[in-house]
Amino acid sequence: MAGTTTHYEEHVMNTTIETRDRTVLVTGATGNQGGATARHLLAAGWHVRALVRDDTTPAAVALAAAGAELVRGDLDDRASVEAAARGAHGVYSVQSANPNELTQGKNVADAAKAAGVRHLVYSSVGGAESQNAFYLQRGWEPIEKWRIEEHIRDLDLPVTILRPAGFMEDFTNPARFFQNGSLNVPWHDELVMQLIAIDDTGAFAALAFANPDDYLGKAIEITGDRLTAPQIAAALSTAAGRPIPHTQVPLDALWEHAPEVAKVFTWADERYFDTDVAPLRQAHPGLMDFTTWLDRTGKARLLAQLDSTPA
Repeated sequence: MAGTTTHYEEHVMNTTIETRDRTVLVTGATGNQGGATARHLLAAGWHVRALVRDDTTPAAVALAAAGAELVRGDLDDRASVEAAARGAHGVYSVQSANPNELTQGKNVADAAKAAGVRHLVYSSVGGAESQNAFYLQRGWEPIEKWRIEEHIRDLDLPVTILRPAGFMEDFTNPARFFQNGSLNVPWHDELVMQLIAIDDTGAFAALAFANPDDYLGKAIEITGDRLTAPQIAAALSTAAGRPIPHTQVPLDALWEHAPEVAKVFTWADERYFDTDVAPLRQAHPGLMDFTTWLDRTGKARLLAQLDSTPA
């Protein structure tokens, strides 16, 4: 009868509303932080819409098999991100360090604004405020992630900014701090480095979406452990069952070959930042310290690197 709504139509409308309320668009979903966020959101019952450039890659296929909805798009194409965000409750935004990072971060923020999402969670970087102030004091350009944060604030978006510390995974990664069976870091031995497992970044993103009253409008440093380089080397040695030496890479060498990296560690050596882990562990009791991360996943990564190191 005209003007009436059937039970089926009510069910469809309610399902549509419920899906919107539980849908989060995850950028970088086939990468490290985005992948961790997608896993935690799926486990918590959210409908994950994963933005992918290629839906045929093994990582994308695995996401779909885990229950995610795949949507094709590119962070360099704002229109594709806006189309993917349309109808979603929230957006998780993460970008790798790349020449287009600033444009990509702004594109996601602009798309979230245009799509009217109710919660943007942006993954920035640990100590962003301290680092940016140090850069400006030195007459250097602002850091890209701080500029993205500022753009988000200018848009007056409903946002949670997460600032993850240095990743524990970097300390078993030959492309970062672990080469030829040795820990090699460009900071002094007294510096207390802030560390977090990548999986825990996803856990905090899921917590932010689940508890907007506690997280909206906040910028939160997230850290799982605080260790010096000698302490990190000692933990690696225990896990490996053999001594893992560590050396300090001269900053002069970085200035010559990788000046942008040298800027980061000049800041770390001179000003850095610190985080109180206790309230973070209260919010997320499963938050891993470095030893726990090694026991769960890091040891296997470490041993694989050692096995591939020429004698």
